[in-house]
Parts: sequence; C-alpha cells; structure tokens
Amino acid sequence: MTGPHGGESFTAGFGDIFGTTKFSCMGLPDARRGNISIVTDIMYLNLQQGVPVPGLGAYSGGSARTQSVEVSAIGLYTVADGSAGRIELGGGVRGWWFDTELTLDAGRLPGRTQNASTSWVDPVISARGVLRLSDRFSLTAYGDIGGFGVGSVFTWQAFGTVDYQVTESISVSAGFRWIHIDYDKGSTNIALNMGGPIIGTNLRF
Repeated sequence: MTGPHGGESFTAGFGDIFGTTKFSCMGLPDARRGNISIVTDIMYLNLQQGVPVPGLGAYSGGSARTQSVEVSAIGLYTVADGSAGRIELGGGVRGWWFDTELTLDAGRLPGRTQNASTSWVDPVISARGVLRLSDRFSLTAYGDIGGFGVGSVFTWQAFGTVDYQVTESISVSAGFRWIHIDYDKGSTNIALNMGGPIIGTNLRF
C-alpha cells in the first residue's frame, strides 16, 4: 500500500494477519448410506492482528482484520470394507472466501483503511480410512489434495482422529487437522497453513 502523499509503502504477509483468532467455528456433517458417504465441511474464521508498519513514522501503527469462510462438499465411495475397517475414495469441491480490512493509524500521514475480498472454488480428490481397534475404539484418517490451478495453485487437507463408540448411536472423536492453501492469481497471493486440535460428537440415526 502506498501513501497518498508520497512514496511510503509496506507489505504484510498473511503470517502477520493470521496471528490472532478472535472467533472461529467448524462443522463436519457426514451422511452415509450403503457404500456412499457425503461429507460436508463448514468453517468460519474471524482474525485480527497488529502488523508492522515501516516508513519512519508515516503511520503510527496498523492492524489487519480478516474474515474467512470455507465450505466443502465431498462424495466418497467405499472400495473396501471388512471387520478391520474400511477405505473410501472420492472427490468434490472446496470453496473459499476471504475479506481483509487493513487499517493504518495516523502518523505523519492521515490514517486510512483499505478493504479487499477474494473467493474461489477448488476441485479436490479425497480418501478416508477407518481402522477398527475394538468394538468401541477406532482410528479415522482423511486426506485430500486439489486446486491444480483451477482455483488455487495447490491445496491439501488432512486430519486424523481417535473415535470412541459411547452407545450404538453416539460416538466421540478427538484428533488434529491441517489445511494448506497456495493461491496466486492477479494481485492476490495467499499462502496459508493452519493446524489445530479437533473434537466432535457423531450421531447415528
């Protein structure tokens, strides 16, 4: 960004912008019938972080606030199923929307705010495996890759959970999830890595 009264400029990477999470939520609804599974994924992030502002006092400080929404729809088909577990293969789409507001606090130059939004949809191919350890315990691993230049240059996701069957219709899970995005089109470049623990409850109807 360049100041309106001169050549002061600075850049802020998404590593700065994504430093602090103000609010986030995530849901992974999963419907299965026979050999077909439909997995949907909805994630919302609201992040805010101070960013460095070089320029010898042109601005006294800066902050970036980013909202992001991710929505996926994945179809999986069971290619192997037995007493030890099952393997599913498939694919689908993942959509992203980012809106960033960058604020510069007044210094030698007046304060200013600038907004930018971008969105895209990635095709993805997916695989999921379930390993049954006992009548109640199992391990689940999921992974997908996509983008291929259609939306992002490349994206991948992986998560693994330990699952416990509480009752015939209720189970609980805990694990870890990773997401990577490499998006570069026009003047927009987003290189983002996110990871963290996940916990959940599964209801079978």
